[in-house]
Amino acid sequence: MISLSIKKKKYNTFELKDISMKIKPGEITLLLGHNGAGKTTIIKSLFGLTEYDGELILNNRKLSFDSKENTDYFKNQIAYLPDNITLLDYLTPTEYFQLMMSSNGMINQSSYLDKLIQIFNFNTYLHVPIKNLSHGNKKKTQIISQLFRGTNFLVFDEPTNGLDPDMIITLKRVLAKLKLQGKGILISTHDLNFGKNLFDSIVILRDGKMKLNSTVEEVISKFGSISLEELYTKVNEDYYSYIEGLLDELNISND
Repeated sequence: MISLSIKKKKYNTFELKDISMKIKPGEITLLLGHNGAGKTTIIKSLFGLTEYDGELILNNRKLSFDSKENTDYFKNQIAYLPDNITLLDYLTPTEYFQLMMSSNGMINQSSYLDKLIQIFNFNTYLHVPIKNLSHGNKKKTQIISQLFRGTNFLVFDEPTNGLDPDMIITLKRVLAKLKLQGKGILISTHDLNFGKNLFDSIVILRDGKMKLNSTVEEVISKFGSISLEELYTKVNEDYYSYIEGLLDELNISND
């Protein structure tokens, strides 16, 4: 299990405070919030990309990134799909996958890689330079390159950006399968439809504060069987009451 607690993280005028969340084996945690809510800061903190007041525990081992041993242990346990696409554009996908395998010591993963390529309908593009691929196919290259690592934990930041409907549905089914295989998964997304049937626990942020940190069972107990959009709206009731007030004052006239 991964446990991250952030007592305080300040960046200019923005402050993230009293954050506590877990990524458990065999479960999907959904991270929701508006732009600027703190989702990216949480992910950066998790990966040691920004300093914060708090702690990170992985498999009962308290981690800091001040030693190669800790860093290597963390990298072998977790895969990361960032929102922005960062690939070596001068390589083809095949060359990129081979580089990933050799650099991560994955000499026996070729059959798993081949299966992922089939699942994501990617055979046609294996020998095309990445720089010449569409945004969606670059995204598929990125997704496949992280999935075939076979790590115990996965973090996906806006995984659906650039994917067509077929691939969004396919990715949902892949993540559901990985969950059944015991993988711990964190998904940060703005796409409420993508996350609605996947999550086991949910964290909702607003302005650097946790508005909700609950399991599915706790959500149903407190709110009943409601949609993810309805849940998000209820948790952010003050904000949406304010918006409704503004809408009531909105008067569009052609005069």
